Amino acid sequence: MKSSPFDAEITQFIKRYLELSGLSTATSVAQQRVDYAAMVHQFTYPHPAGIRTEDSELPGRHGDIPLRHYYHGPGDDSALILFLHGGGFILGSLDSHDDICAELCSATGFNLVSVDYRLSPEYLHPVHLDDVEDAFLALEHKNTILVGASAGGTLAAALSHRLKSSPVRAAGQVLIYPGLGGDHHALDSYRDNADAPLLSTQDIYYYRGRRCANGVLPIDDPEFYPLVASDYRGTPPTIAFSADVDPLRDDARSYVVKLQADAVSASWINEPGLVHDYLRARHISRVAGAAFARICSAIIQLAN
Repeated sequence: MKSSPFDAEITQFIKRYLELSGLSTATSVAQQRVDYAAMVHQFTYPHPAGIRTEDSELPGRHGDIPLRHYYHGPGDDSALILFLHGGGFILGSLDSHDDICAELCSATGFNLVSVDYRLSPEYLHPVHLDDVEDAFLALEHKNTILVGASAGGTLAAALSHRLKSSPVRAAGQVLIYPGLGGDHHALDSYRDNADAPLLSTQDIYYYRGRRCANGVLPIDDPEFYPLVASDYRGTPPTIAFSADVDPLRDDARSYVVKLQADAVSASWINEPGLVHDYLRARHISRVAGAAFARICSAIIQLAN
C-alpha cells in the first residue's frame, strides 16, 4: 500500500477543506462562487494587530477596479506589495484572500494593495491582465513586488512579460503555486499529480477554458501561457513557490529554469508534503506555516 505524502495536519486540512467547500467544476460558476465563499469564510482569521485597511477604486480601461489597501502601523513605504488573488480566473475577490493579505503586510512590514480584477466568464482574456496592469501603473510605486497566488501568479508573470521592455516595471515577483502553461507543455507533474486533492489536472483544463471565448486557447500568447515566451530578458527577479503534490508544481520549476537561461535572477522553492492552496493551512499545519514564513522572507529579500 502506497504511503500518503501528507502528515496528519495536512491530511486533516484537506479533509476539512473538501467537506466545507463542496467545490465541483460540474456545477455552475454561480454555485462555485457560493461554495468557494463558504469555504473561505471557514478558513478566515482575524487581522494581526496594527493592520488597518481601506477600500478604494481606480479607473481602468474596462471600468473601475476595486482595490483594498493594507497599512502596517506607521508603514514602511520603501516597498509596496501588489497582491493578485487566485481562484482559477472565475473565483476570488478582495475578501477571499483578505486575511492572507493582512498577514503578508504584517509579517513583511510593507503596505499592500490587493486588486479585484474582473473574472471570467463575464470577462475574458486579456481583460484580467488589463485590470492588473492598470492598477500597477496607477499606483506608481518605484519598488513594487508582485505577489500572486495560483491564477494570480499567472497574472503576475504575464504582467512582467507585458512590461519587460517598459521603463516602468516591478522590482520583483513572488509566484505562489502559479499556473504558467505547463498543461500545454505536458509537464510531468500534470501526470504525476493528476488526481491531487484540491486541484486536479482536469480542474486546470476546466479553468483554462473559462478564460477564453468558446474555450479556444491562445497557445502562442505568453500573456496567457507565460511558459511559451521566447525571451525572458527584462523579467524582474523572481522567487517561485510550488506545492509538491500539485499538477502545477513543474510550472514554477520550468519558469525559473527559463528565466535563469536568460540571466534573470530566479529561484524555485518546492514545498514537500503540501497541496495547492496551502496558504489556507498556515495556521493549521506547521509545514504550511513554515512555507508561509518563507514566502514572507522572499518578499523582503526582493524588496531590499
